[in-house]
Amino acid sequence: MTIILFTFFGRPVLAQEEVDTESWWGLMTSGEISPRWSLWLDVHHVPQLFVIYRSGITYHTIDKKVTLTAGYGYLGLTTPFSEGKLIRPEHRPWGQAVYRLPGNGPLSASFRLRYDLRFRQNYSLTELTDDFSLNYRYRFNMSLRYNWGDRLSRHFNFSNTLFNESLITTGPGPNPLPFEHRVFFLFGFQKKAVTFSPGYHVRFGTPNFGNLRINHGFVLWINWNYNFKNLKKHSLKEDPADKM
Repeated sequence: MTIILFTFFGRPVLAQEEVDTESWWGLMTSGEISPRWSLWLDVHHVPQLFVIYRSGITYHTIDKKVTLTAGYGYLGLTTPFSEGKLIRPEHRPWGQAVYRLPGNGPLSASFRLRYDLRFRQNYSLTELTDDFSLNYRYRFNMSLRYNWGDRLSRHFNFSNTLFNESLITTGPGPNPLPFEHRVFFLFGFQKKAVTFSPGYHVRFGTPNFGNLRINHGFVLWINWNYNFKNLKKHSLKEDPADKM
């Protein structure tokens, strides 16, 4: 509903629209260290836009309804003069909290709040400079997941995931994208500890008032949840939407 209102009712005041295609690739892992703790390692790549290598440590409550994560990410970003090459570094300390609504049926929901500190290297018209700028980014995510079980095949678990995320960026540094909204629709094919999640995504961004930037395309995420003592076993609750 947010996307429908933003797209259609926002059009009369938009002076310019940009529409581009992109693909989004991700490999996300969670290693269970103990009954309450897991290690987060992942990488996401959107060609000619960014690549991020992210790590973190996650605490899980006893009832598995809440998880708290803190970590660090390193990114390579493109610049206007690099012709799609990801030459601009970013250092990103971050933290998040996830709350899962209680329920025992096939439909589940979760809410996530993430906070990013973005230290990005500055650049001139033709090259990177020696200094960095700081921005603060707030990310609000809602995820809905329907688990079909083994209805397609007894050899794997099948599910669908839909989630919306709004991103608000502030801070003293240059801010080329103050607001962005993302929608992802994923198909999940789970075999033991690994889940393949192909799907489709749309990103709506407002570089400034009156302009709308739309990026959309294919998604493929791979999740591997494992236990350090048994790579095929993982008892902690974690979904693909937690790690995007």
